[in-house]
Amino acid sequence: MKVNGVDARKYYAKQLTVEVLPPSMSNDYEILTGAALPIEFESDMKLGKLKLVMYFRGKDRNSIVRNMSLFMSNFTAASDLEIDGYKGKFKAYITDDTYSKMRVKNRYQLEMQFDGYFYDEEIALTYDGVKSTTITRVGSRKAPINMEVYAKSALTEYTITGFEEDIVIKELAAGKTIIIDGSQGFVTMDGENAIDKVDIWEFPKMDKSEINLAFTNANAKVTVRYKPMWI
Repeated sequence: MKVNGVDARKYYAKQLTVEVLPPSMSNDYEILTGAALPIEFESDMKLGKLKLVMYFRGKDRNSIVRNMSLFMSNFTAASDLEIDGYKGKFKAYITDDTYSKMRVKNRYQLEMQFDGYFYDEEIALTYDGVKSTTITRVGSRKAPINMEVYAKSALTEYTITGFEEDIVIKELAAGKTIIIDGSQGFVTMDGENAIDKVDIWEFPKMDKSEINLAFTNANAKVTVRYKPMWI
């Protein structure tokens, strides 16, 4: 088991048990007076849950407590867990932890609970000189998209449709690349802020099982990047 890329053995710890629970779901709806059927609204998927039990050992209780403290310092912010027996990484937000001594004086047990989700390695899809395409989403959750638009020739009012809101690149010189980062919420070109070059109301995300994209013309190479997210 690893936390933020560091093997738990560094802290003289190992994964003892793990339990993954799906998110609690409830449909959002309203029944109007006199209506025969309810009106349904889009329901957002809540985070899943993970219960993790870690086993710590050491030459004495003092060394164990210090290693446990170092281990827990990884969770002051959202962390990335690589759980033995599970594919991908778990983006973890800690919600509870409990320490308990074991009968042997140089052993401790740490029970932890997290909200979060699993995610896989990034998928990169490149569309070079096409005017339309269909993306089939991998994963069960909405995922932010990072997009790169490279101008093969000068672009003016270049529009990408298919996401919740259209994305319009007002002007882009040949050979230049605009980066639209849906994870962080910014637009850059050559490492500098370029939000003024793009008409965008909402950053793109994989929010449907299929997304039909259309491009103004074939004069650009567009790369769509996202990490599949689960539970």
